[in-house]
Amino acid sequence: MAKSARSVPSLVPAILALMVLLGLAYLLFADLQPSRTEHTVSPPIEIEDPEIEEVTIEPVAPTEDQQAIIEKEAEQFVDHLGSKAVTLNDKQGEFVRKDGTIVIPKIEKRETTIGQLLADKNLSADTPVTIKYTETEKQQTTLQALDDSTEDKNTFVTIEQADGSRQQRPLIDLLNADNVDKSAPITVITEQDVQKKTTIGQLSQSDLPEDRLLEAEIDKGSIELSVNDIVKSGGLEDSALFYLHRVTEADRQGLWGIIQSGLIQRFRQGLALEGINKDLVRVTIPADADEPLPTGLSSFLGKVLNNKVESSYIYNYTTSTMGHNPDLIYPGQQLILIHFSTKELKDIYQFFADQRNEQAQTFAIH
Repeated sequence: MAKSARSVPSLVPAILALMVLLGLAYLLFADLQPSRTEHTVSPPIEIEDPEIEEVTIEPVAPTEDQQAIIEKEAEQFVDHLGSKAVTLNDKQGEFVRKDGTIVIPKIEKRETTIGQLLADKNLSADTPVTIKYTETEKQQTTLQALDDSTEDKNTFVTIEQADGSRQQRPLIDLLNADNVDKSAPITVITEQDVQKKTTIGQLSQSDLPEDRLLEAEIDKGSIELSVNDIVKSGGLEDSALFYLHRVTEADRQGLWGIIQSGLIQRFRQGLALEGINKDLVRVTIPADADEPLPTGLSSFLGKVLNNKVESSYIYNYTTSTMGHNPDLIYPGQQLILIHFSTKELKDIYQFFADQRNEQAQTFAIH
């Protein structure tokens, strides 16, 4: 009986199993790798810097704390504004209290000579006097020496001629003149303004020539006045203040200009006060603050000035008479007194201090 052929194992299952294993291995390996997807965008996106919108910060009304600070400043400013003894000069007015005194120096001005001053029998040896004159000096030199010693060739030079006449020209013109001899001797005149405080007695012993022309300010003492006596201020509150001004030739704008400039100067000058975190407590009043508003109405300061012009005191201290006509003021003999209540002055301070805050500069972020 013939033997049957031996069966050969099939490789198909093994191949299938290997493929399954390879597939599993690929899947496991792919899960371990980070995935990243790249996209190409067409057209490309241009990234720009972010645009920041311009922001304007508008001024805001003062907070309650700011307002309280301004009120405190105003109160202390006015409380310390006036004094009980004021010495007036021709340059600036002052504030004085109702119960204060006013000292007005009696200064006589003369254009005269040394000899005429010494001959005046009404002046004693101890009479104070301030003299002002021009001192002239002559110097022998040459144009070459001036050229060497003068840096600014446009400096004016005064030369005395042989006949005593004078010629004043820029040095550069003298140096560039036709046929000029820079080594020739010339006489140069220099002038210097001199001011001295002295007495008549000391002046008599000086070496100044008696024919010297000069301007003299002779101190003849002072006038002392009581504010209460001048204005009869019995009906005014004890805290009342008066702005004082001695009328001078410079007062071209009348009472309105006197009061306006006085307030502007005094409030801008300020005061150093304890308890205030500032070097000076002060406020700026604009020079045009008295001008009418665009609507044609009077401004805050304009109303104040108009009221004060109409209620001013004009005292002639040479005749001891009182006047109230704002159109009649005379330099050298009149004293202007302008009454202010403490409330009026505080209102002025607060008004312009508030304006200062409201007009704070705006700014923008670009």
